[in-house]
Amino acid sequence: MSGGGGDGGAGSAALRAAASVGNTAECARLLGSLKSVRFSRDELGRSALHLAASAGHGSVVRLLLSVAAPREVDSPDGAGCTALQRAASDGHEEVVKLLLARGADVDRQDNIHGNCAIHEASWKGYSRTVALLASAGANLTKTNAGGFTALHLCCQNGHNQSCRELLLANCNPDLQNNYGDTSLHTSARYGHAGVTRILISAKCRVSEQNKNGDTALHIAAAMGRRKLTRILLEASCDKTLRNKQNETARDIALRKDLGEIISILDDGSSKKEKKQKAKKRSKSKVRFDGKPPVDENAAKKHWSPYGCHYYPDPEAFPSPRLDTLPDEPLRKGEQYYLDLAGNICTWRRAWRRTSASCRGRKSVWDSGSPVWSRN
Repeated sequence: MSGGGGDGGAGSAALRAAASVGNTAECARLLGSLKSVRFSRDELGRSALHLAASAGHGSVVRLLLSVAAPREVDSPDGAGCTALQRAASDGHEEVVKLLLARGADVDRQDNIHGNCAIHEASWKGYSRTVALLASAGANLTKTNAGGFTALHLCCQNGHNQSCRELLLANCNPDLQNNYGDTSLHTSARYGHAGVTRILISAKCRVSEQNKNGDTALHIAAAMGRRKLTRILLEASCDKTLRNKQNETARDIALRKDLGEIISILDDGSSKKEKKQKAKKRSKSKVRFDGKPPVDENAAKKHWSPYGCHYYPDPEAFPSPRLDTLPDEPLRKGEQYYLDLAGNICTWRRAWRRTSASCRGRKSVWDSGSPVWSRN
C-alpha cells in the first residue's frame, strides 16, 4: 500500500491477510493514520479491499473505504472485477451498500465474461442484492459477452425472486440475446416453470421467435417438457408458427416421437377453456324435483360397498337448521356435524353408537339415519 507514511511490501501482505479473515483491529493497526491509501495487489491482482469485499467482512470494508484513495473503489483485480462485483457475486448485502454509498460504478464489466455486478447477483439468485443494484440505477438492458441480460441469467437458473425483482424494476421481459432468445426462450430451454409463469404474468410476448424462428413452445416441445408446453398453450402461444426449418412445435414433437407432447398440442382447448366449458355445462343441466343429475357412466360401474368413490354434489346436502344448534359449547374432542334432516349435532372421538348426541334436540333417528359420537 502507499500513502502518507506507507510501509513496505511486508505490511501490505499483512494487511491483505488481515482483511481476508475480517480482522478489523489488525487492519486498523497496520493502517495507522494513513489517508488516501493506494492498496498493493497480490499475484492475482487483488487488494485488501477486494479480499474483504469478497469474504463479506463489512467492518473491514468500512475501515478500508475510510482511508482508500477515490480510485481504489472501482479499481479492478486481475480478472477485471471490482470490489462491488466480488461482493455482489456472493450476495454480501452490507458490503454492497457500503460500496454503493461510496459511489462504486454499478455498471462496470469484468474482463472475462463481461458481467456487471447485477449479472453476477442474478446468475446466483441473490434477489436482495439484485434489488439493491436495481434501485441504485443498474442498467438492466446491459448484456454480457454472451449477449445475456441479467434477466436471461436468472431465468436460466430458475431464480424466481430475482426474476420478480428485475421485472418490478421495469426490466423489459422481451430483450433478446445474440441468438434472438428472450428470457422466455431461456426458461423453456432450461425447464423452469416458475420463472416461465412469472414472465407470462409480466405480459411478455409469448409467441416471440428467435433468429431460427423458434418460439418458446418449439423449444419446450422439442425437449419433451410437458408442463411447460401446457403453460405456454394456456398463455395462447401460437402453435401454428413455423421456424426456418418450416417446422411447427408439433412437427418437431412428431419427428422426435414425443407422443405425450403431440397429445397435448393436439388438444385444442387449454385447461382454462375446459374449466369454462365444464362450468357452462353444469349450469345448463336441467334438474327435476330438485334432484341432482345421475352420472350414467358412474351408475354402470360396480362401486365398492366399503366407501364412496366419488364426491357428492354439495347441493344434495340439507341446509343446516340453526334452531337445532346446541346451547352448550363444544367440549374437548367434540365437533359439529349435520344429520340427514339438517339438524346440527355433536360427536366425540372414540366411535360408539348413541342416540343422545343431539342433546335434547330432534334426533337423527327421526330421519332414519344413525348417529355416531366420539368419547
